[in-house]
Amino acid sequence: MHIEQLKLKRLVETEGYSSITSLLEACVGDSVSPAICTRPECDYSEEMEPDQDHGWCPECNANTMKSALVLAGMV
Repeated sequence: MHIEQLKLKRLVETEGYSSITSLLEACVGDSVSPAICTRPECDYSEEMEPDQDHGWCPECNANTMKSALVLAGMV
């Protein structure tokens, strides 16, 4: 499985959604979206802009954060 798919599934778990679809439906049209670090060893997450594809991860000190909508290929 590709890292983006794994991280999207991790966001579903950590954000308390029942499915990827329910997570994405909640994000569409909102001003923020859950985002997660894309490094395999890091699962840091926080709210970011829906189109974020290189956000700052304070755990890794790198621009490795992506929003759920970017991970799903919707943005």
